[in-house]
Amino acid sequence: MGSSSRTDAQGAPVRPRIVFSDMDDTFLAPDKSLLPRNMAMLDRLAEEGIEFVPCTGRAWHAIPPEVRRHPATHYGVPSDGSVVIDAASEKVLLDQSLGARRALALLSRVGGLLDRMTFEVFADGRVLTNGASWELIGQLGLSAAQTAYMQASRTLVDKPLEQVILDARTVERVGMCWGVGAGAREVACAARLAVEEDPTLRHTGSYGSAIEVVDARASKGSALAWLCDRLGIAREQSVAFGDSPNDLEMIRAAGDGVAVGNACEALLAEADHVTATNAESGFATYLEALLG
Repeated sequence: MGSSSRTDAQGAPVRPRIVFSDMDDTFLAPDKSLLPRNMAMLDRLAEEGIEFVPCTGRAWHAIPPEVRRHPATHYGVPSDGSVVIDAASEKVLLDQSLGARRALALLSRVGGLLDRMTFEVFADGRVLTNGASWELIGQLGLSAAQTAYMQASRTLVDKPLEQVILDARTVERVGMCWGVGAGAREVACAARLAVEEDPTLRHTGSYGSAIEVVDARASKGSALAWLCDRLGIAREQSVAFGDSPNDLEMIRAAGDGVAVGNACEALLAEADHVTATNAESGFATYLEALLG
C-alpha cells in the first residue's frame, strides 16, 4: 500500500493541482491529533502551489486551526459539503445548507427520541447544542477520543433547540448521535425514518452510532466538483482521501480517489488506490510517492 500509479496518456504520472481530504480517521491520527508527516506534506503542497481542501463532516471551526490557517488551505468543505468556505474571509462561496425550516420540522419529528439521542445544529461554522444534548454526549458509550472531541467542539447554548435553530444565520446541517447503549438500534431506525420522511433531505455518516443530515444536493463530491470548476482545475488533476461512507461521493468525483487502509469496505471497494492507514500517515505516504 501507499504506491501511486496514476499516469496520463503518455504514461507520465499525473501531477495533482488540488488535494481534498477527510479529517477524522483519514488525515488525523486515531486519537484525533495532527500527524507530523501529514503536516509536513501540507507544507510541501503550499511550497509547490497545490491546493489543499479539508472536506469533513465537522463544522468549519471544529477543523484544527493548524489546518484551517495553513498556507496550503484557501478553501474548506465543512458540514459534509453543505457549504464551501473561503478560508481567509470565512465567506460562504457555495450554499447547499439544510436551513431553519427543515431543521425545525426534523426536530419536531424526532422530539420523542431526545432523551436517548443528541440533536446538534451545525450553523455558522460551529456546532450548537443545548444542555440536554451536551449531557448525553458522555453517556452514549462512545470512544474516549470521540467523546472528548465532541465535548470540546460543541458550543453550549442556554436555549431550547427551536430557538437555537431560529437564531442561526445559516443552518448548514444537523447531527444526531445515539451511541452504543441499550435500545440504540431502535433509536437509529426511528431517526433515519424521520429524515427519510422528507425527500429533500438525506442522511450519511462517518461512524455507526450517528447520522449527519444534509440537503439532498449536498455532498463532499458535489462540493469537490463545484470547487474544481470554479478554480478551472480539471477533475483528473484532483486527489481525494477518505475512510467513511460520507466520503464515497468525494472518492467517486475525484480524478484519483484514495482510501486509507482503515477505510470501510464500501470505500475500499470503490477507491482507485488504497494507501496506508491514518495511524501510519497514509495521506503523506501516498502523496510522497505521487509527487516524488
